[in-house]
Amino acid sequence: MSELYNTASPAHVDRADADIARSGNYRRLAAIATADTSSVKTAAAASVVSRIARNDADIARKAGLLELSMLPRTGYRGVSTTDLLAQNGMPIPARPNTAASSANGDCILRLSQKEYWLLGSPTDLGAAIMALPTQQSDTPDRCYPLFCMDSHAWLMLTGEHMAAVMAKICGVDMREAVFPEGSIAQTSIARVNAIMVRQSYQGLPAISILCDVASSDYLWTALMDAVQEFGGGAVGLDVLG
Repeated sequence: MSELYNTASPAHVDRADADIARSGNYRRLAAIATADTSSVKTAAAASVVSRIARNDADIARKAGLLELSMLPRTGYRGVSTTDLLAQNGMPIPARPNTAASSANGDCILRLSQKEYWLLGSPTDLGAAIMALPTQQSDTPDRCYPLFCMDSHAWLMLTGEHMAAVMAKICGVDMREAVFPEGSIAQTSIARVNAIMVRQSYQGLPAISILCDVASSDYLWTALMDAVQEFGGGAVGLDVLG
């Protein structure tokens, strides 16, 4: 029998064996871990890498790549969604394909007239998102929860070379003059359907990338290959401040 199916000591269990949930890229992160690599527990009690190496900040300023799939996020659809967001102190983006940030750093994406996704803040590790209702019985009438944390992975690209990196694998112009903070693109990256939103953390430019969870391993490797030209690489959550 293959070692993979040996339940006494399964081959696929390594650094993350204590976590109930883990990202699709945990093996790739384990493979590049250094003596300085560390992780932090999110509000959902899942692990996110907080540091890869001592030079994370330098890499992030060039072209950093983060795996944030275990950071809490959620979504809602329906005509009453704005009521729910307002009740919880969340800003409402003015129009579809734009985003806004809450006071504590949560990012609210408006994907259509009635659909909103919310990305947890690195500051509170998703605590505000975890406090939001996830059952339809707890939301207003005509407001329906979406389980985008289960369906989509969350990667993030940072640094001054973001636009040049994306130009290698995506047809959307990501230069700041064309794609400013708060802009959203629903497009294809390396032939993978994805949602991208432009953000900023403590002056560090960033693009969050949400893709089908089944494609996250492939997209991670495509992005890792693309950032090499610019001295980039994987970094941890601490670079976001």
